[in-house]
Amino acid sequence: FFQLSQEKILKIMNMVKNKEVSIEGALHLAQKEVYAEKDSQDLLTGSQFNFSIYKYKHYRWQKRILQIDFNTKTIFNIEKGIIKKQFPFSQVKACEDTERRRFSIVFHGRQDYELEAVSLDDKRKITYLLSRVIQSNLYKRPADSCSGRPAECDVIHEGLLDLQQNTFTSSEWVK
Repeated sequence: FFQLSQEKILKIMNMVKNKEVSIEGALHLAQKEVYAEKDSQDLLTGSQFNFSIYKYKHYRWQKRILQIDFNTKTIFNIEKGIIKKQFPFSQVKACEDTERRRFSIVFHGRQDYELEAVSLDDKRKITYLLSRVIQSNLYKRPADSCSGRPAECDVIHEGLLDLQQNTFTSSEWVK
């Protein structure tokens, strides 16, 4: 149940209350909804998401649009209808969740972006989408960054390494 939105939970609970479905039927229905949501989340490829955000610049918060585009695999920073910055998904390193509505996007080879979402719900959606970008980078990055000569890689370790995943937005290699 907890993976569903509040509206869907209330709808299923009302169905039980109105004796339209049994408790077991409600659990089965909720399970179907969870699987349907997971399938729709896998359809992110080819999608584009726009969020109103605030970026800290010149000692004040400026309103911007953060566009996460799965078509072009790019994150855009849009100000007054003009694309100010574009970041390929491959440059996204991490997403750090800070207090209230604030969060930071950490990039490879660029300065971190400290942003503030308009609502906590928007922040949750943004961090979820960024976690999907980061997850896709975990599988693609070694082949992209280490193709050719080993000197081009960020860090080279000798020995066996195990991947230990701490949260949905970060992972750690343990020797």
